[in-house]
Amino acid sequence: MSDFTTAARPYANAVFDLANQANALDSWSDALANLAAVVSDAQMSELLDDPEAGKIEKGELILKVLGDKLNEQQQNLVKLMAENGRLKLMGDVAEQFEIARAKAENKIEAEVVSAFELSAEQASELVNTLKNKLGCDVSLTTTIDESLIGGVIIKAGDTIIDASMKSQLDSLALSLGR
Repeated sequence: MSDFTTAARPYANAVFDLANQANALDSWSDALANLAAVVSDAQMSELLDDPEAGKIEKGELILKVLGDKLNEQQQNLVKLMAENGRLKLMGDVAEQFEIARAKAENKIEAEVVSAFELSAEQASELVNTLKNKLGCDVSLTTTIDESLIGGVIIKAGDTIIDASMKSQLDSLALSLGR
């Protein structure tokens, strides 16, 4: 776990609690995604790293870019994070917020990396299996990585299942090398 994730978690948890109480999870998801995108922009990132610029000015710069798209509480988050020199954590805050939201909504995003494109039937079967194993609704995204040779790698929250041929061959080579 990175130090950024650890530093971002209190902000994300506070924002999640606030958004959940106000029934404004969608609004906050959008705001945090927009803030993360602005902060990660190459030019903005360079400005945020500039030691010549003051913390408050950095927050004001973000608000100038997105101010009309943020409500008062969201603007206050920007100001608070700017005062604490934490604007660069916005992407991690957004990520942690979405993890908390998914957990509260009993949902999980699963990423499947396979050597070949999964058929609709395979994807559906995988979703059902993961739903039974994890006990929550599963949203599946798939990508193709031909270097896997065959099989799949599944990432769902903290769970990683590597059932790729590449992994099995690497394991076999390691055991034969002893």
